[in-house]
Amino acid sequence: MLKTQAMPEYVDGCFDLFDIVDRTDPENPSFPVRKILSRGIAPIWYREISIYDHSRATLNQVDVEPTMKVRIPRWDGISSNCVCVVNGLEHKVYNKTDVVSKQGFPETELTLIAPEMQYEVTET
Repeated sequence: MLKTQAMPEYVDGCFDLFDIVDRTDPENPSFPVRKILSRGIAPIWYREISIYDHSRATLNQVDVEPTMKVRIPRWDGISSNCVCVVNGLEHKVYNKTDVVSKQGFPETELTLIAPEMQYEVTET
């Protein structure tokens, strides 16, 4: 007899994914400027998960304030050099962990933090 499993649902929201890039400022070419560049892909749907007190306390010890923790289908192309824009607010990827859900599906868990600065979007 076959056992059926429910597919994970990612319905809590979606985000646009950006890469943090260094761009030369024409007025001051000696100092590159940090900007974000859109990946140009459809929004990524996620499932929000709880940030437990233990995790929050551990991150606070290194002066990091988590803003969200989300799960998406497994994706190797995300790193701590990425920014997720959720409802117009920027969240920097602090940590990415690949996990397997209780149902056996591969997922990626992202811990998001407030960025140290607001990034300007670049087109190239």
